[in-house]
Order: sequence, then C-alpha cells, then structure tokens
Amino acid sequence: MESLYIIICDDEPAQLSWMETAVKAWAGERKRPVRVDSCRNAEQFLFLREEKRDPDLLLLDIDMPGLDGMSLARRLRAEGKEMQIVFVTGLGEYATEGYEVEAVSYLVKPVEEKRLFACLDRAVWRLEKEPAALLFETAGGMARVKLAEVAYLESTAHDTWIHGRGAREPVRCTVGIQRLEERLQEVSDTFFRIHRSFLVNLACVARINRKEILLDSGEALPVARGRWEALNQAYLEYYRGRAE
Repeated sequence: MESLYIIICDDEPAQLSWMETAVKAWAGERKRPVRVDSCRNAEQFLFLREEKRDPDLLLLDIDMPGLDGMSLARRLRAEGKEMQIVFVTGLGEYATEGYEVEAVSYLVKPVEEKRLFACLDRAVWRLEKEPAALLFETAGGMARVKLAEVAYLESTAHDTWIHGRGAREPVRCTVGIQRLEERLQEVSDTFFRIHRSFLVNLACVARINRKEILLDSGEALPVARGRWEALNQAYLEYYRGRAE
C-alpha cells in the first residue's frame, strides 16, 4: 500500500502535536502507512512542499499570522492543486467558503478524535475513488477536467489547448504546456511529451511509429526526432502496468 503524505498546518504548537498524534493513531488503526510533516504557517507550508512535494492531504487552520488558511487554499486551487483539504479551525463562520475550495470537511475546534478519523477516512476514499483531475486556468475562470477524458494537450504560443476524447470542443488553457506537464506528473503517469507542442494521453494511443502516433479517434500527431525510443518504452510500460 502506498504511503499517504499528510501535512498539518496550524500556528498552535499544542494543536499541532495533538493532530500529529491523532493522525498516527488513525493510521495505526487503519494499518495504513503515512508520512506526516507539520508547519506553523502558510509560508512554512509553501517552503515545505517545494522542498519535498505536495501532500495528498492538508489539515489546515484558518486563523494564522501572515497568509491565512482560506487564502492559502484558494491559492492552491488556483494553481490547479488537487490535494484533499480538511479545515481544522476555531472559526466557524468560514464553513461555506470551505466548500468553495472543495474541502473534504470543516472541523471546528476542539475536535473529537472520532470526527477527525471520519474526515481522514473520507479524504482517503476521495483520493482512491475519484478519478484523477486537474484544475485548469481558462480565459473564463477555472475548469476542472478529469484526466481520463483528456486525449492530448497542444501548445499554441503561450496557451495550451486541451483536447478531450470524442467530439468535444477543446478547452483553451492560459498556462503553458511545460507548466501543465509538471502538474500532470504529480498526479498521473499516463501522459507523455511526444513533441515540444504535444503531450498525449497514452491510453488514447492506437498505434505509434517513428514519425507520428495515431490516436483511437483517428487523429495523427507528430513525434519529434529523438523521442520515438522513449515513447515506445513508455507505451510498453503503460500497458504492462495495466496487465499487472
């Protein structure tokens, strides 16, 4: 079973200690491996995730010095981060805003251990059952797209067109393809860069050769010189993984 990475962000040392102990107790009961890190404010959290990686789950206070927890959550969603967020705070008036950032739950201190355990169970269920998705910035706002529904990404100037499977209209994303590739690598291993302008979902590839790939939709996309061998290996590994 893959280890679950959890970060706890709270400016109260006693609360940090209690939550870390409670999370480890939950993990022991569920027989689930976890890695837990703690931080005292949003700035420390941002440094921690740069030093390591984004957590699977963030237990987040709201009333903190500097950048508050709700603003941090909005920033993470604006960046397209899909981590599970549980607010654990003394401020009950922000509960409605918690749903705006797709929080798992909103717990008001003091928190009972059984309620925290239930939220952790729900977060894991969402991680395992919900199809992987990313938030993409578009000219009209944010768009949440399920990765299984994406056939390929196409770079045009400073934008990226997200082409869906089937006859759907592509969505124009206002972020460059390199940034999107970095985000995708955090949540999925099914996308491969075949060309400086194209990032393809290997699940949609019907045939490959040295100069182009053919998608199951019938579309053909170019393969850059020098990318065929790596593409061929990634394609084989993808289907071996599905067979295991």
